[in-house]
Amino acid sequence: MSQTLVHFVSHDYAGITRARTFPEQRLESNLKKGLCWTPANLALNPFGSIVENPWGASGDLIMMPDRDSEVCVSGDDSTSPLRYFHTDFLNMDGSPWEACPRQYLKRQVAGLAELGIKAIASFEHEFMFTDIQVPAPCFSLEAARSEEQLCSLIVAALIEAGVDPEMCIPEYAARQFEVTCSPAQALKAADRAVNVREVVREICRRQGRRVSFSPVSSLNPGTNGVHVHVSLWSEDDLPLTYDPGRPGQLSELASHFSAGVLEHMNALTAITAPGVVSYQRLRPNSWSAAYACIGQQNREASIRIAPIAHLDGNDAARQANIEYRAADALASPHLVLGAILAAGIDGIKRKLAMPELVNTNPSSIPASEHARFGLRALPADLDEALQELAADEVIKSGLGAALFDCYQAIKKSEIREMNNKDEKEVRDIYSAVY
Repeated sequence: MSQTLVHFVSHDYAGITRARTFPEQRLESNLKKGLCWTPANLALNPFGSIVENPWGASGDLIMMPDRDSEVCVSGDDSTSPLRYFHTDFLNMDGSPWEACPRQYLKRQVAGLAELGIKAIASFEHEFMFTDIQVPAPCFSLEAARSEEQLCSLIVAALIEAGVDPEMCIPEYAARQFEVTCSPAQALKAADRAVNVREVVREICRRQGRRVSFSPVSSLNPGTNGVHVHVSLWSEDDLPLTYDPGRPGQLSELASHFSAGVLEHMNALTAITAPGVVSYQRLRPNSWSAAYACIGQQNREASIRIAPIAHLDGNDAARQANIEYRAADALASPHLVLGAILAAGIDGIKRKLAMPELVNTNPSSIPASEHARFGLRALPADLDEALQELAADEVIKSGLGAALFDCYQAIKKSEIREMNNKDEKEVRDIYSAVY
């Protein structure tokens, strides 16, 4: 008789879910005391190498589970259940470990709380079923029906896992599908983003299917993004993002927040678009984001003010949100959302003014007009993005020295490993990992 296993997981700097696994009979004990983890394990790059890091062979951490984060997807006659808990890394005395990705997001949530604000967020994931031989037309009913069995299994598993999916639909690119989730408080939203990736992969494994979340695939001209939606709320659940009388229908608070994200956008890309391959996606005229700018319902803008349906019974204020578009699934959702919040908090504290909105293709705007829109090109590659991050004291200091140093070392190791490889080779290497 097989023994059910349980996993304690953490989504690391490389955007990979790492795990400690044990028999279910030890769960109650491990929920109380956690499991040991080695700090240097956070220094793994996507390709399996441990890079130079602040900890070396020394030290230990406690991998402490969050009881409220449990994910369980039932098995069947041939498959064991998938059961895991998200964890925080603690020092051996029980205090939070500064370089923990989940703790980083918690610090930004606490920073917002000091201002009397909380963030509600959701992540939209695009991915490709890479084993489809003859893809159906994009957005078509044929595409939906041809993969309906697989998508229905994915949706059922996501519901069982507590993810609350809204849609699982065929997207623009051949072989591409998208899962969207309902909004949740920041930490839960980031955990859900990890869960979407792992549950989709789990169901595909069970069905003998192949899937990739990598931002660019050799199979398709289209790209996979992760769109992060954020809205601001009071601690007693009053919406704070909407003002119909202001530009973009954003409140003064949300305008300051958005201006902060724009101010730090180039540094943020090192965290939100963190692979060498990511910069094959962030190109003009690709419906992703090649420029730092804010646009209303503009899919070439890196920050898009999401549309609001003014229909009977729909509360516009509770729909209002901004969408961060320069992210992909190579990134840790906890680092991504934490960095977005850190940038927004800086905008609120400094009362940064939101520039004029870009409601056309930003690549068509002449350089003489860029200042008016706060417009600038995003980094052209990962090396340039890392330089921007190193020069941005707000984002860099918020990460903390150890997390920043280790993260930078991982990313530089990726650049070295991709040196002298053409774009197709880079795409294929990342697609195999993600």
